[in-house]
Amino acid sequence: MLEYIRQRTGSILIKVLFGLLILSFGAWGIGDMISGRVSVVKVATVGDIEITPDQLNQEFQRELERLRPLFGGRLDREQARAMGLVDGVLKDMVERTLFDLAAKDLGVLIGDDLVSAEIKGNAAFRNSFGKFDRFVFDQTLRSSGLSENAFVEMVRGDIGRNQLLQGLQQGGSVPTAILDPLYRRGAERRIAEMLFIANDKMSGIKVAGEDELIAYHEKNAARFTAPEYRTLSILTLLADDLAREIAVPNERLAEAYEERRDEFSRPEKRRVQQMVLPNEAAANKALERLTTGQAFAEVAKDATGMDAEAVELGTLGREELGQLFPELVETVFSLSPNISGGPVESPLGWHLVNVSEVEPAHVRTLDEVGGELRQAIAKELAIDDLFELSNKLEDSLGGGATLEDAASSLNLVLTRIQSVDATGRDAQGKAVKSLPSDPKVLNVAFETPETEESPLTEMGNDGYFIVRIDQVTAPALRPLAEVRGEVAQAWKDKRSAEKARKTAEGVLERLKGGADIATLAGEFSTDVMTTKPIDRAGDGAEGELPRPLISALFGLRPSESTLAEGARGTYVARLKEVRSANPSADKEGFDAMRQQLIQAMRTDLMVQYAGALSERYSVTTDKRAAEQLF
Repeated sequence: MLEYIRQRTGSILIKVLFGLLILSFGAWGIGDMISGRVSVVKVATVGDIEITPDQLNQEFQRELERLRPLFGGRLDREQARAMGLVDGVLKDMVERTLFDLAAKDLGVLIGDDLVSAEIKGNAAFRNSFGKFDRFVFDQTLRSSGLSENAFVEMVRGDIGRNQLLQGLQQGGSVPTAILDPLYRRGAERRIAEMLFIANDKMSGIKVAGEDELIAYHEKNAARFTAPEYRTLSILTLLADDLAREIAVPNERLAEAYEERRDEFSRPEKRRVQQMVLPNEAAANKALERLTTGQAFAEVAKDATGMDAEAVELGTLGREELGQLFPELVETVFSLSPNISGGPVESPLGWHLVNVSEVEPAHVRTLDEVGGELRQAIAKELAIDDLFELSNKLEDSLGGGATLEDAASSLNLVLTRIQSVDATGRDAQGKAVKSLPSDPKVLNVAFETPETEESPLTEMGNDGYFIVRIDQVTAPALRPLAEVRGEVAQAWKDKRSAEKARKTAEGVLERLKGGADIATLAGEFSTDVMTTKPIDRAGDGAEGELPRPLISALFGLRPSESTLAEGARGTYVARLKEVRSANPSADKEGFDAMRQQLIQAMRTDLMVQYAGALSERYSVTTDKRAAEQLF
């Protein structure tokens, strides 16, 4: 009965009843009496600002979603907690709050106009025409679990912190006495001669006996264990699917075109040249020369020393020019092509301008944008229908319908996947093509218990899904009979690698004893390979040189030798040459290292500044309370 209630809490009636129960329990405090735990009110206090559990949870979830793609889509809350993500997120929140308080005390105020401009300039909120789109903005915030007010305040805080911290992010230098030895060590390169003793060239490896196979199979059980597989039924609701079924009336298309005409308009732009003179008299004198037909660049060179490139402002519209020199807008946009104008005064001096080219304003017609606009409208209508359809789906399931019933009645796609592991592969190791591409589907599928349905979950910015776990096949050691060939090959590979290593050790001893490397290569039917100059990071190395080999080479003197195992065999190497780094011959690399060190110093300053602020503003954190949330 309890399982049935859990699965069917989607209906409106049940939601109302549960809401009333939750309110009454909250009023009575029964939750605390049952659990014996005190409700967590705050997880940290910075000055007079409290960081609440909800705020921490939201930040944690956003960071978890950001990191999941780096782990192939498989990173759940428990794994993230074990990695220390809770502590890291809380630390970041405390630091941001410290910087916010410092900015406030210094009188840093961020106006609404600046916040609005920052948001409208964000590419994530632009539509297919490259314009800020309120609908896209709302959808993006909804998918991120953010309200508009919360996002606006986040942007305001980011701008304020940037203004506060920009002093720490500018300037700084690294003494040459420190930089020079660091550069020389990092940029030093080495060349080695090598012999490669390949595993698969080893002969005389006996065939494994039955007892040896049994022992190897048991000892390396993890290698021969099949992963957990799940049988899934996935119901998807996608705006793109709905949009294909929507016919946009011509009247609606024409109406939308008129409403969004400015998006399809390209304003007039002009290619502008300008020169700046120190006073009006000098400007008028230069203007006289221009009226006689002398070239603008020539006069600018004589009068101001500006070269031809410096006089070019570029091709600009009214708005763009107004952001640079608002005083010039009316003059520039009143001139005919190749006619100079001015002088116009600005805080920089007296300007003369010339328009060398005019790009007329252009409005793309309805015929030109009709296809794009029709798709955009259909998508908007589909997303509106999507919310209504998702409510119908929840009500249908809440009323006792199965996924099959709901899919049939609402004309939705129900996909059944017979067998899939956590990486999206079937029992044959092939990618499951019918699995939705959003990694969230697999994450939810492997977090949902067997025979249960997941909640209706957002998929991307314009879709939902529900997944039912029809069957779970637990990880199991494959029987020896099933993987005998694989086990036999693995046993042989191990013995081959051991023999190659032992052979390489013998080669190394002879090489250290003065043997000729070319002679040794002939004995083992291999070639002497000479590396390209490589550095400590392995840059310049070709192929698959093992990391231990590269590290070992930088501990040798010329003519000394070493060995290291790789994936396919063992390398025996002798250091042939050391190429010292020369800072004066690599200005670009030297400057790049300088910038890396400067950035490291700036980061250190940020950490120290945050530490100083934590002493100015009292900071307390309750890590135990934070951990209880997860």
